[in-house]
Order: sequence, then structure tokens, then C-alpha cells
Amino acid sequence: MTEPRRQAVSQRENRKRATAARLRDSATKLAGRRGTDRVTIDDICADAGVSRRTFFNHFATKDEVFLAWDASDDAYLTGLIVDRPRSESAVRAALCAMTITAFPPEPGSRATVVREVMANHPDVAAQATQLTRKVVRAVEAGIAERLGLPADAHVVRLGAVTAVAALTVTMNPSDPDEAARQRLLEETCRILDQGFMTVEP
Repeated sequence: MTEPRRQAVSQRENRKRATAARLRDSATKLAGRRGTDRVTIDDICADAGVSRRTFFNHFATKDEVFLAWDASDDAYLTGLIVDRPRSESAVRAALCAMTITAFPPEPGSRATVVREVMANHPDVAAQATQLTRKVVRAVEAGIAERLGLPADAHVVRLGAVTAVAALTVTMNPSDPDEAARQRLLEETCRILDQGFMTVEP
């Protein structure tokens, strides 16, 4: 491929990613104000300034735009894991980082919208599974960087899957009691630390 053609392809990809991000941001903003069920594809398109055709070039359904995940999500979650205190085990760091992203304090956040979609629409299970896989990959990257190991190392992959599963078991999205959630998280971390603190960088 010639250099001008490579640049043209790169520019198209950048525009495509930017449009998808704009649609996702519009969907999140509107859902944060009204709730996911009261937002239509037309609403999202109008807010993002694109046509329905453009929407369907990026997403097959409304729920899919709510559950979209991109490179910025990878970088954010990986960075949170890496920046956690070095005294924490890698799995504890991953759990705490995911808790920050999944249960942010601000209302109408993207995480709140994602939880609402997954709780109210069990038919999005396949999309939720894809989202979980992407979260696992980001967690793998964070754990790998903390431990100085390849992302495909057995202990890294085991730690990532364990952390994601533990968060799912520990955190009840419908429970508003932050103190209870923190107690359960600490208990889960304590149990996991017993196994994973032996893994040193």
C-alpha cells in the first residue's frame, strides 16, 4: 500500500472511531438524563449530529451503543490498575480499579447506563459477554504491566478472569448501600490476596 493510500485509510479509521465515540457519548448523556428506555435511536442521532444510516454503520441496535467499548476504555482501566498502590496484590488492584469504573459517584455516568441496560434487558446477553471479554483484556494488560509479565502469562490471565468474576459475584448493581458494597469488596480482596500475594513482580 502506498503512503498516501495508507494515510487516507488511517484518516477514515480515525473519523470512524470519532463518530462511534460521539454516538456513544450522546447515548450516555441522554440515558443519564432520561433512562435508557426513554432514549431512541433518533434522539441519539440528533444529539450526535449524524443520520440514522450513519448510526447503523456503527451499531446494530440501541443497546449496542450503550455497551460500546473502545481503546480509551482500555487505556483508562489499565492505567487505574497500574497506578494502584504497590502494596496491593495485582488482583486487588484490578478489583478496586474496576469498582471505580463500575460504580462511579457521579449520577448519569456511562457505567450507570451500562448497568441499567444489562439489568433491564437480559436479551443483550451476547453483547454483555463481548463487553466482559474486552474488560478482561484491559485487566490483563494492567496486571501484566504491574507484574512485568506478558499479557498471556498464565497467572496474568487467571488473575484477570478471577478479578472480573469476583467483581460480578461481589457487587450487586441494584444495591445502593455503598458501605455494604465496600465491606463485601474488602472481604473478596482478602480472600483473593491469600492466593495472589505470592505472585511477585
